[in-house]
Amino acid sequence: MSEVRLHPDANLLVEYSSGSLSPALAVSVSTHLHYCMRCQAQVSTLNEIGGELLNDVAAEQVSGSCLSSVMSRLEVLDSDDREEIKVTPATELLASSLPPLVSKLLPVGGAKWRRLSPSLKVARLPVGEQRFELALHQIKAGGKAPTHDHSGQEITVVLQGSFSDDEGVYHEGDFIIREPGHVHTPVATANCSCVCLSVLEAPIQMVGTFKRLLNPFLSFEPS
Repeated sequence: MSEVRLHPDANLLVEYSSGSLSPALAVSVSTHLHYCMRCQAQVSTLNEIGGELLNDVAAEQVSGSCLSSVMSRLEVLDSDDREEIKVTPATELLASSLPPLVSKLLPVGGAKWRRLSPSLKVARLPVGEQRFELALHQIKAGGKAPTHDHSGQEITVVLQGSFSDDEGVYHEGDFIIREPGHVHTPVATANCSCVCLSVLEAPIQMVGTFKRLLNPFLSFEPS
C-alpha cells in the first residue's frame, strides 16, 4: 500500500472528534482513519484534550430513572449493532480491502450498483443524511470516468486501487477534496479497478460530448 498523502484538514478532524460532523462526513473521515496512522494519532490527541475539558465541567445530578432508561437503550443499541455486523456481508469485489465501517453500511446482499457510463458504476449508501449523498464509485481498470464539473463540494476517499486526474495520482486512503467549479476526468490505473467512497454536496454535471445525454440521468439523493 502506498503512503497516504492527502488528509482531512485540522478543522475537519476537530469536528470529527467533537462529534459535530454530519453522518456522511463522519463516515468519510472515519474511513480515512482506517488507512492513516498520522490522522489516527491526531484524533487520539484531540479526544484526550476533549476528555480533559469534560473533567473540568461540573457534574450534573442524574435521576435514577433517567440513568436506567439510558442504560437500557444502550443495551438495545449494542444488540442491534452485533446483529448488523453478523448479517451484512462485504461484496466479493471489495472483500479484502473494504474498511469495516463501510462494509457495515452495505445493504444485505452487497452493494446495489448502477452504471453511469461504460467505465463507471455507483452504489449509494444510506446513512440518514439530509444534506450530502454518500456513495461508492467504481472505475474499471484502465477506464476513464466522464469529465464532470462540481456544483458543490466533493470528498473522495480511495478504498481500492488508484486513479489520476490533471492534479495528480491518488492511492488507497487519500482524502481528496474538490471544490465547486473544479472540472476533472478521473482515470483508473490499467492493472486494477478503482473503488472510492464519495461524499457529494450537490449533483455533478457532465461536460463535453455526452453532457446532454447523461446529465438528465444524474440524480442526487441524500439519504
